[in-house]
Amino acid sequence: MSFPQTIMGKYGWEKTETSSQKHVLGSRMTLPDGRVYRYVETAGSDIAGGAVVQAAAGTAAHDQDLIVVAASAGATTVTINTSGTYTKDQYKDGYMHINSGTGAGEVYRIKSNTAVSGATGMVLTLDEEDGLATALTAGASNCEVGLSTNPYKDVIISPTTVTNVAVGVAPTLLTADYYGWIQTWGPAAVLANAAGVLGQHVRVGGASTAGGTEDMDFDGSNENEQLIGVQMLIASAAADYALVFLQISP
Repeated sequence: MSFPQTIMGKYGWEKTETSSQKHVLGSRMTLPDGRVYRYVETAGSDIAGGAVVQAAAGTAAHDQDLIVVAASAGATTVTINTSGTYTKDQYKDGYMHINSGTGAGEVYRIKSNTAVSGATGMVLTLDEEDGLATALTAGASNCEVGLSTNPYKDVIISPTTVTNVAVGVAPTLLTADYYGWIQTWGPAAVLANAAGVLGQHVRVGGASTAGGTEDMDFDGSNENEQLIGVQMLIASAAADYALVFLQISP
C-alpha cells in the first residue's frame, strides 16, 4: 500500500464504518471546518464514542534488540536472526527501526513479513523503493532492530495505565474489528474523568476510567502524561463529554 492520502470529507463521513478496508490505514480526512481524522482498524472490542483511542500495545519480545542477518545497502528484505514467534503479515504497514549499531536511528516501512514459530529466520519485506540506506551488519554488537505495528491498526480504548501513544478520539461508537475514523484535530466531545478547567491543557486520563481525560494542572502530579488538546467552552463536570480542541495530529 502507498503512503496515507488526504481525503476531503463531508460532514458525517467521520461517523461511517465498514467491515472491510476502504482506505490505507492512517489515511487523513479533513472536513470543511478544519477538523481532522485518521482511518483506523479497531481491535477485538468496541470503542465508545468520545473515548480516547490508543495504538495497540507492542510485543515486548519484538520491540528492540533483535539481531539481523547481514544485508547490503539497497536490499529490500531483512531477516531476523533472533528466535521468536511471528504471524504472517503481523507487521504489515508497520515499522522496523534500528535501535543500536550500524544504521541506528533509521526507520523503515514494512510491506509484509513471513510467519515463524519459535525460531529464527523471519523475513521482513520493506515497503521502500530504494531499500536499505545503510548496510546491516550481523551480530548483537553491530546492529539491532525493533518492530512495531502500524499505530492505526488494532487500536483500542486508552487504558487507565497507558501502553502506547494516544492517536485520536472516537467520534462515534466504533465496532470491534471494523474500519472507521478517529479524530485527531479540532473540536471534539471527549470523556472527562474529572472536572475540567476552561482553557487548560487536557491529558490522557488517570486511573479512573479507560478512554477518559483529565486536565494537566502542571502542579507536579501526572505531568508525564500525554497532552491531547485544550478544554473549550465551559469547565466540564466529571463523567461528562467535554468539548476539547484536539491537538494530536493536524
